[in-house]
Amino acid sequence: MTMFIRTAVAVAAATSFHAAYAQSSAELGTVTIEGSRDANSLHLNDSSGTASRLGLSVRETPASVEILSQDAIQQRGARTFSEALRGMAGLSGGGPPSSPTTLSTRGFTSLMYLYDGVRSSGAGVTNRVQDTWNYDRIEVLKGPASVLDGEGAIGGVVNFVTKRPDRDNPNKEALLSYGSYGSTRAAFGFGGALGDASAYRLDYSRNDTRVGTIDRNGERIDHFTSGLLVDLGGSVKLDLSFDYLRDNNQAYWGTPLVPRSFATQPTGVVSTPDGRVIDKRLARNNYNVPDDENSSETYWLRARLTGQAGGGWSWRNEFSANKSNRVFRNSESAVFVAPANIARDQTLITHDQDFWLNRFDATHKGTLGGMDNRFVVGGEYSETRFGSQRRFSDSSAATASLLRVSVFDPYLAPFNDNPALSTGGGNRTNTTSNVKVTSVFVEDALKPLRNLTLVGGLRHDRTEVERGITDLNLGSYARFGASYRATSGRIGAVYDITPQSSVYAQYTNATLPVNSLFLLSASNAAFPMSRGKQAEVGFKQSLPEANLEWTAAAYKIELGNVLSRDPNNPNNTVNNGSQSSRGIELSTVWRPTREWTLAGNLAALDARFDTLVEAGNVSRVGKTPPNVPERVANLFATYRPDGSKFEYFASLNHTGPMFTDNANQIRINGFTTLDAAVSYRLQKALLTFRVRNLTDKLYATWAGRATSQVLLAPRRTFELSAKFDF
Repeated sequence: MTMFIRTAVAVAAATSFHAAYAQSSAELGTVTIEGSRDANSLHLNDSSGTASRLGLSVRETPASVEILSQDAIQQRGARTFSEALRGMAGLSGGGPPSSPTTLSTRGFTSLMYLYDGVRSSGAGVTNRVQDTWNYDRIEVLKGPASVLDGEGAIGGVVNFVTKRPDRDNPNKEALLSYGSYGSTRAAFGFGGALGDASAYRLDYSRNDTRVGTIDRNGERIDHFTSGLLVDLGGSVKLDLSFDYLRDNNQAYWGTPLVPRSFATQPTGVVSTPDGRVIDKRLARNNYNVPDDENSSETYWLRARLTGQAGGGWSWRNEFSANKSNRVFRNSESAVFVAPANIARDQTLITHDQDFWLNRFDATHKGTLGGMDNRFVVGGEYSETRFGSQRRFSDSSAATASLLRVSVFDPYLAPFNDNPALSTGGGNRTNTTSNVKVTSVFVEDALKPLRNLTLVGGLRHDRTEVERGITDLNLGSYARFGASYRATSGRIGAVYDITPQSSVYAQYTNATLPVNSLFLLSASNAAFPMSRGKQAEVGFKQSLPEANLEWTAAAYKIELGNVLSRDPNNPNNTVNNGSQSSRGIELSTVWRPTREWTLAGNLAALDARFDTLVEAGNVSRVGKTPPNVPERVANLFATYRPDGSKFEYFASLNHTGPMFTDNANQIRINGFTTLDAAVSYRLQKALLTFRVRNLTDKLYATWAGRATSQVLLAPRRTFELSAKFDF
């Protein structure tokens, strides 16, 4: 509570200082926020840089695109990226502490994550938990998208867009909240004009969320983002950003499954053929070491230079660099051992990552053969240097005995650095990776008819990977490299039936490494990248007279060159595996009356392995990939009585069952949760009381280890918050 008070005082002081500064330098006027301006909208007329570099609106784009505004994020009470994304169409899950913003969509868990439109390699290895305060919106492009951002985007692209400077909308805002188990959150942001032609923006958030229903589980985040927009004269503008992120989280890696004969309080969280269950008596236990560390520190620097070149041409150069350090020191595995013990492991992993990227593109807006045409051509170069120390406990009986604890009285000894616990090849290694990517791309949107838009794009990537592995136990050093060439494309069409209704179709493909480029083994480096393709059709419509917007999409995705085993020699790894998914997605926003707003989405899919052989010559054909629910639905309801300062909000989420393993032996059963909130509007503040998981549902969101444990979600919690606008 002391830290909360200290942070609250800092927020108030910073806001007061800025208010005094603004009065002494320039009167920028007062902004009054009456409510959530666009909290419930499909944003069909907004442009999305995630889906295209041509400035196309969502309605003009032949793809499924979803935009979640900051207003919607606040209304839904989404504190972190994972909470925000789980309310979007077809997205589900929430990854382990090592990669917390890891979700699945359209049958795949391989999504690409961008920050202000910039990617860094190895997203699945480097994702971190982040507070949503610092971001203006989240954009999601569904399906393969390598044509825009390169390898890795088979399920889709998620772009987190920070709040940017705006001379025309000076703004000062702050947030304070207090919740169950002492969870606190505090943030402030302000920005506006600077001099005659420039603008600035500063945002800071501190999030200390504690999951009191699970011991020693929570996240502590400090996040600072900034922006400076400078008019350099003529048409040239410079947009600078410096961001800082630090998190130090208490990690919970999952609750172990136990035999039903052992459980006195069995639950329906999972179903298994051998009768193992989650025992409610264990649901609170955290079997991680007491001195665990799950921390990161990241610095981002970005510079975007834009200008006009005449004749319908504009240009843009973007430079981005970041430096990240991460530490994972945990006991990640918890396996039940009769009669009443938990077998654990130890893991120590460090990351030292340096990344930089430069991208230049030129855009032309004009005509081609008398037809309206938009065209962009460009290239980019990026380099990532990644160093990692990796320490894993061995499987010896002595080590297992030392790390084993009691189920009910887990005396958790601190992390043991003794190398004697990590004998054997591969258990004590230092690795280095250098990934260089050179890309060229082109995109075009042509209107041969007034109501028809054709969109196409091509991208070619050249990826060079160098790896070095020092094995301290074997006294060996291995160095190897790999080179990949990949060309991705997209072609699509949008036909406007009416100015408010359109149909579209598209075909696109993507490439995906067989493993993270940072962690490639010498044997896997010899395989080409996996290749995916998608066919999609959809419909987008606004009905102003009915206060209704809705979209629908149907798709089929196929991914080939997946690592498998040779059926003639199961000891050999080959890349003839394949998997696919097909499904539909629906999203809608409807205002049946002035007082009511209903929004929702539904995703239904069929995902499976089409070809896959695992060790022992076991086929997984027809099985569903892990962590992929085939039914996900969300419903959001807002009621604001006319003339009232109260607003009532409720959200309902249903996630269908999913499996933790390729064999589909362990099923995480489906669940339905309910959140509710009531808000009261003061002149410059919005007070909100929120209840998450109102029914106190016990459920799991993700597999911890495929066959031994699952990650349980937080139980019912309460939060009181105050959002200030000055």
